[in-house]
Amino acid sequence: MAFWTDKQNIIQPLRPYRFTLQEPGVDLSKPGSPDDGGTWFWAKSVTKPSFEISQDEYQLINHKIRYPGVATWKDVTIKIVDYKEPNDLRGQTKSFKFYEYLKDSGYSFSGRDGISKVAASTQFLIQQLDAEGNAIESWTLINAFIKNLEFTELSYDSDDISEITLTIAYDLAELT
Repeated sequence: MAFWTDKQNIIQPLRPYRFTLQEPGVDLSKPGSPDDGGTWFWAKSVTKPSFEISQDEYQLINHKIRYPGVATWKDVTIKIVDYKEPNDLRGQTKSFKFYEYLKDSGYSFSGRDGISKVAASTQFLIQQLDAEGNAIESWTLINAFIKNLEFTELSYDSDDISEITLTIAYDLAELT
């Protein structure tokens, strides 16, 4: 029997467009109001956690022996689509609401001191889904915080969708 006719053992490759991104306890559409596992449906893309292991060498006369060193988790990049919610009476965009969210989550934007973080870090949950919408991989970013926030460059020669790019730093990622 050929593999393409075997309906019991179908191998399905993972698809990069099947994912969800959640920040437990936060709903950015309502700054300051808790939500049980607010899914960021406006997330356009997210990089999976990755790490790099440093390498150390030890020399014995004419031989070099290499051994692994410290593992360092690399930052995660999230791209979010910027839009204006149709039911918002103030006409605020996601950029404005995200800026308000940063202030509500403990960032201080005082003119003299710059930006400082005073609240505890949070966790992000990145799930890769199968064709039925079930989670295959779940990455939890522990002690995550926003390291960088960039808004789309405004230009008359582009008709692209406006985006917000977040760089998230974290201490540890758990795969379940």
